[in-house]
Amino acid sequence: MMCVNKPKALVFFQYLPPWRIDVFNEMAKYYQLTIVYTNAEVEGFQYDREDLLGRLDNSITNIFLNNGFKIGKRPIRFGLYKIINSVKPDIVFSHEYSPTSIAVAMIKKLKLLNYQYVITTSDNLAIARGVKGVKGLFRRYVLSIAGSVIVYSEAVKKFYEQTFPKLEVGICPNIQSPQSLLNYKRSFQETVEGYKERFNLKDQKIVLYTGRLKQHIKGLDLLLEAFAKSENENYKLVLVGTGHDKDALENQCASLHIKDKVIFAGFYSGKDLYAWYHIADFYVLPSRYEPFGAVVNEALVFGCPVLGSKYIGALDFITDQNGKIFDPLESEEFVESLNYMYSNSHDKNEDKKENLMPVSFEQYVKVFYSVYNS
Repeated sequence: MMCVNKPKALVFFQYLPPWRIDVFNEMAKYYQLTIVYTNAEVEGFQYDREDLLGRLDNSITNIFLNNGFKIGKRPIRFGLYKIINSVKPDIVFSHEYSPTSIAVAMIKKLKLLNYQYVITTSDNLAIARGVKGVKGLFRRYVLSIAGSVIVYSEAVKKFYEQTFPKLEVGICPNIQSPQSLLNYKRSFQETVEGYKERFNLKDQKIVLYTGRLKQHIKGLDLLLEAFAKSENENYKLVLVGTGHDKDALENQCASLHIKDKVIFAGFYSGKDLYAWYHIADFYVLPSRYEPFGAVVNEALVFGCPVLGSKYIGALDFITDQNGKIFDPLESEEFVESLNYMYSNSHDKNEDKKENLMPVSFEQYVKVFYSVYNS
């Protein structure tokens, strides 16, 4: 829907992750959009800021709000009222029940400025149910003022509808447009051949993980143990990413005698990252804790089946046709699940891999406009 006189929308988000770009660009079709980044020095955004901002629609106004301090990893920012008053938005979106969201809710509650207020949250069902104490108080306060909340999954939607019956609840997962992702395939050939040559992957089958090398949270210690016990003769495990636990994981590989089967490929982003999904036989996300898991969307769009932990938030994307859900804390089940993926992973023609996402970007992203004046 295109509007001649678009309403003004103001978004508060900590930084610009790649998986949010398509959503913001879609919002710019409906709104005069301004995005305020409250934690722009996050590591990933520092690396790729120029590229990420360059992928945003040029009608979007970007504001970097750095005034203030942090409590732990939480930014406390000054100047929120000044920005809202300057933009004069019809609708404000803020993410999670953060100090920023509390301040935006308070400005509205005190009637200092007038705007429609919408919260977005990445909580999965376990996280949403487990909110207690001070965080629970903040959530109730913010949602008593916001008119709507946008969540990532059907299960979380049902939870919010039952817990906050007066609140309008919509769904839009951490999802990217297949069209924008698949455009990168045109430039994959040279990159793919380079990976195969560099890491000795020609004629090899590949189990892929992408993300931070966080041994416990991401379940990578469990992955290495299960991979070592699985029927992995024809496979190599490729870990794409960086993190403080790399040395510990390399030592674990040595103790499990799989050092020659595991590749620590390093950090990649953009098309260089997506090329890994293109050549992998399947993707594994073994997290003990994962609010969502945007990488599941990326893998499936590039035709890479997913073996996903039951503790991630992106479970709505994984079906019997495109992967398997398992419990990484059950060691035998983990090994059996890997063996299942091996036996159901057929010889691939990389150029004929098709989008495996069971839902469409368009059906979800429209919620960002449908909440306006709803």
